[in-house]
Amino acid sequence: MKGFQVSQFSNFFLVGVDHKTAPINIRERFSLDQSQVAHLIHNYKQLGGDAMFVLSTCNRTELYGFGNCPRRIIDLFCRISGVDHETFFHIQNIKQNREAIEHLFRVGAGMESKILGDFEIIGQIKKDFLFSKAQEAHNAFLERLVNSAIQASKRVKNETELSTGASSAAFAVVQTVKEHLQSGVFGPDSKVVLVGTGKIGRTACENLVNQTQLNDITLINRTLEKAERLAVRFGIKHLGYAHLEEQVDQADIIIVATGASRPTVLSSAFVTQKPRLLLDLSVPRNVEPILYNREGFKVVDIDHLTTLTQESLHRRQKEIPKAESIINEMIGEFYQWLESRKVAPTLQAMREKMDHWKQKEVRNLLKKFPGIEEEQALLFADQLLNRLTGQFARQLRVGEDINSDLRTIHHIFELDNQTS
Repeated sequence: MKGFQVSQFSNFFLVGVDHKTAPINIRERFSLDQSQVAHLIHNYKQLGGDAMFVLSTCNRTELYGFGNCPRRIIDLFCRISGVDHETFFHIQNIKQNREAIEHLFRVGAGMESKILGDFEIIGQIKKDFLFSKAQEAHNAFLERLVNSAIQASKRVKNETELSTGASSAAFAVVQTVKEHLQSGVFGPDSKVVLVGTGKIGRTACENLVNQTQLNDITLINRTLEKAERLAVRFGIKHLGYAHLEEQVDQADIIIVATGASRPTVLSSAFVTQKPRLLLDLSVPRNVEPILYNREGFKVVDIDHLTTLTQESLHRRQKEIPKAESIINEMIGEFYQWLESRKVAPTLQAMREKMDHWKQKEVRNLLKKFPGIEEEQALLFADQLLNRLTGQFARQLRVGEDINSDLRTIHHIFELDNQTS
C-alpha cells in the first residue's frame, strides 16, 4: 500500500468483532441491519470517506474502509450499534493495510469461519458489497479487492477439500436433529416448523428433506410467496406468519432462521406440554431467552451449532496449506494490480512524450522523403512505440524496486520537465 494513493486517506482498515473474541450475546449487540449500515456509510462519507464495505453475518460484523487512523471508523461503529467503546476494545479486531486485505481473503475462503471451510460467507460478501455500491461507497481498490477475494474463494472450494463434510450452520442443524432422532427423543413423525426462508433457512430445509426421514415439515415466513415457492419445491407444507404461535405450540422441533431484530418465538406461544428442540440460527437470537431454562425445552443457538466431528475437522485442517497457497497467490495478483495502478501514470506520461517526438520526427521524415506515405510512416512509428512502452510496462511490474525504476524513467524522459 505504501506509495499508492487509493483514497484521499493513506491507510486501509478492518474494524470489527467476530466469533473468535466475542460470544454471541456480545456479537448480537454489534449486529447491524441494512438501515444502520446505510446510516453508518452516510456518516462516513460526511466525514470525507469515499469507500466503505460493511460485512454483517451471525459470526462477524466487520467494517472495511479508508482513513488516516481507525479512530473515526471505530467511533461510527460504536455510535450506530449503540455499544460503548470500552466493550468494543475488549473484543476488538483491528487490522491495517496488508493484514486487512489478507483477512478479507481468508474470510471469503472459509478460513476464518466458525466452521472451517464454510463457504456460505462468500454470498454475504457479494450481497453486502453490492449494498455499499448502491450507497455509492466504493472505489476501484475496494471493487478489485472484493472481486479478487471472491475468485480466491471459488478456487479454494474447487481445488481443495476444505469444505468436505459439514460445511455450514444449516448442516449442523440437521446433524443435531439426526442425533435427537437417533436417541429416540423424537421420531420420524415429529412435527417440524421452520421459521424463515432466507439462504440459511432454505439450506436447512433442503438438508432436512434430503437427509432425514421427517415427513411433517411446515415453513413459515413473513412473505408467504417465498414460503410457498420453497414448499412446492420440496413437497412440504407452508403457512403465513399469522399461524406462527399455533404452529410452534404444536411442533416438536422448531428451527428459526430470520433476520428479525427481536425474539419471534416467545414463551407465551407454548401451551402444550411436551419435549421440544429449538434451534436458533438467528443473530440477534430469535428465541426468547426465558425458554433456555424452561423445563422440557432444549434450545441450541448459533454458537452451539458449529461442532464438527473430529474426523471431519482433521480432514479439513489438512487442506489448510493448500488453501493458504491459493490465497497467497491471489493476494500476489492483487498487489500486482496495485503496482500496475502505480506505474500507469508514468507509462501514460512517457507515451505522451514519445508521441510528441513521433509527430515531430515523422514531419521531418516526410520533408526529407516526400515519396513516403504519411499513413505508413505513422503506422510504423506507432508499432515501434507500442513495442517500447510494452517492454517498459513488463519490466516495471516485475522489478524489485519499482519506485526507483519510476524515478529513473522520469529522469530519462524528463517527465517532470514540460519542455521538449
